[in-house]
Amino acid sequence: MTEPTLRDALSRFAPAGEPSSDERDRRRQLADFVRSVEARVWSGPASQLERLRRTLGWDDESLHAFIDTPMIVHSSTHVSMNAFAPMMTFPWFCLRTTEFGRGPRPAVHLRTQVTHNNLSDSRWKPHIWWRVTADHRPTRTRLFSRGPRFEHQILLGQPVPDLPDDLCDSDAEAVDLARHATNFAYFAMVYRMELERRAGLHSPGGTVEVPIDLVNAFSLAGGAARRWQQAMRAMGLALRGVDAENKLYEVAADDVVVDPSDVRSTLICPNYLNVGQAYRLGVSVSIGAEKMSAYLAEMNGVITTFAKRIGETVGVPQFLGVSRFDVDRLALLPEPWWERLGQQGRSSLPLVVAQHGPALPGLLDRALDERVGETADVITLLDQGVGHGG
Repeated sequence: MTEPTLRDALSRFAPAGEPSSDERDRRRQLADFVRSVEARVWSGPASQLERLRRTLGWDDESLHAFIDTPMIVHSSTHVSMNAFAPMMTFPWFCLRTTEFGRGPRPAVHLRTQVTHNNLSDSRWKPHIWWRVTADHRPTRTRLFSRGPRFEHQILLGQPVPDLPDDLCDSDAEAVDLARHATNFAYFAMVYRMELERRAGLHSPGGTVEVPIDLVNAFSLAGGAARRWQQAMRAMGLALRGVDAENKLYEVAADDVVVDPSDVRSTLICPNYLNVGQAYRLGVSVSIGAEKMSAYLAEMNGVITTFAKRIGETVGVPQFLGVSRFDVDRLALLPEPWWERLGQQGRSSLPLVVAQHGPALPGLLDRALDERVGETADVITLLDQGVGHGG
């Protein structure tokens, strides 16, 4: 059987349809919530607040589109100043999927990045930064130690690091906004989103970024925390908090106070339920890498069971799994860069954006008319019970 083209594969995803009244209400409440906790994320001058909102998709245009859209495409990568293939290309996959699935109203990419990853996150390597200098040379800058004392500390608990002055234009512009973040996790989130927007990987008004810790703070607000914790315990699951050493610990039954304005009071649900919190908003398509592809069925079972325990129903979205994308073939880096990076060098988003800028989406688009398996290995699961819950 001949493999379809990548364009054909992505064009098969369909909107789940109009959000249910419960989903629309949750979307509206989440939109109000993120605007109410901006000071938790960012402490910059008022003159740059609208720029921050446009970058994260917290501006009026993006939030209104998010509330009303019949098609949300969801991704949940990890915060870091780096992004390597294939996850580097997830914004491009979401961009094209939202375009191909566009109905009478625009589709929206919802990204809920993991901010409680730690300094030993081997896939994202947040302790270092592959970047390009002002004189256009690739280099690697160490941001944090990965010694035993620090390796399990989460990024939400790390300060914004001092950065060198020799930044290339794309990095300098992104850092100018991100440097006002209140911790390193939010700094890396703003930085990478600003880079991606500079490269044209998000359409204006078409992406909303809500990090996992804020999604949890929203979901667990009021009396929900105890109710959710009871349901989790019945399923052998646990809430986690952040201790004085910036490490995650299992929260006791009587320790579930949530203060949305305070990062130190952050509570984090198990990973499956972090994805499930996006499902509660009415997601049409979820995108993940090969690990998520392997545990998808188990995760969806846990999410639907948990929803019933708290008196809700959720629709299970269609799924796009991306296990490989040969970025180096389509968005070439100069050969001297590889020589300078050496054996430890990797093609990362800051390098690719510094080299190609807004030409990047067009370069990746060349994969669309190739057969699946040439530049990209993907799986598409369309019969996941897509629809809206209550």
